[in-house]
Amino acid sequence: MSNKISFHRMAVIAIALNCVPIGAYAEEGADAKKPLQDQGAASSAPVVDKIDVKPGDRWSYQVVDDVTGETKATTVHTLTEIRDKSYSVQSAFTAFGQSVATTSLQVFDENWNLLEDQLWTRKPADPVTGIRLPLKVGAQWKTHFTSIRKTPPETQFQTDANIRVVGYEPVMLKFNKTYDAFKLEINEALTNSAASSTSAPPSVVTVKVTMWYAPSVNRYVKRITETRINDRLQSRSIELLTSYARRHDDE
Repeated sequence: MSNKISFHRMAVIAIALNCVPIGAYAEEGADAKKPLQDQGAASSAPVVDKIDVKPGDRWSYQVVDDVTGETKATTVHTLTEIRDKSYSVQSAFTAFGQSVATTSLQVFDENWNLLEDQLWTRKPADPVTGIRLPLKVGAQWKTHFTSIRKTPPETQFQTDANIRVVGYEPVMLKFNKTYDAFKLEINEALTNSAASSTSAPPSVVTVKVTMWYAPSVNRYVKRITETRINDRLQSRSIELLTSYARRHDDE
């Protein structure tokens, strides 16, 4: 059971450190009830075939616990290097009310799918932060990946993920900024593939992510992450973009 719990925390922390989530807003519930055709006209949506990023690009997010409504943290993700068809990113996590950030290295593939963080490697990448090119409304795909813990205790998780691009719509953030964004729905089911040390049945862990990817910032601007254990809500958080900076804008 400790492996299952630690994994769940891994999933939540990975989501948080990768880009964590924020408070409850009425419009989110309304969006969830809209029919697909109302979420963005496919005829007017672009087709994205590249991600235009360079070292020095930086994305800042605010993180809020959507169950309690409390602001939990801010995160800043700085692209440090592009090498071997992957992005190296320094992620700085600052808990609310604190002044000192905790930093870590994360590695993503060229589509922003997570490959590696300080505790886990994923083969292939985890799609909870990424897309697939060309990105267009109506696209859908599946992936299976293995998460391997880098340090003892030895643990592996098998994950099946289903991804759908369900719309293209304006996203208004509480920071008075609006972005045109693709809306993606990602559903993951996780299984501990390591030998169980107990006779208790394994927990069923599911992660549901709703993410809005904005081509104008080359990353998502909003992400809602909900984690359940045996179909009971464990956490729900929302992450909102607060600023975006491109070092090479003046080059």
